[in-house]
Amino acid sequence: MQDVKFSVLMSVYAREKSQYLRECLASMVDQICPPTEIVVVEDGPISKELSDEIDVFREKLNIISVKLDANVGLSAALNEGLKHCRYELVARMDTDDVRLCT
Repeated sequence: MQDVKFSVLMSVYAREKSQYLRECLASMVDQICPPTEIVVVEDGPISKELSDEIDVFREKLNIISVKLDANVGLSAALNEGLKHCRYELVARMDTDDVRLCT
């Protein structure tokens, strides 16, 4: 049951580990209060492995991709991603974070 609507904002770039991203996204699937949407900023071109991991979870987690042409760094990437978050409440996660509460 979704009582609170909120966005999760994260940035991913080429040097991230796809395994960490998979674990991060998987940890959000069966939460008591899952995010309403996840805004993933692709900070410059990313690897096929990272892109594939995002695609695996795209529908389950309502992932919205924001693709930047070049790597602009974490702050600028998150500022751009924030423009695409539809909810006033925004949780920030890194691609190697795991939600532990279920």
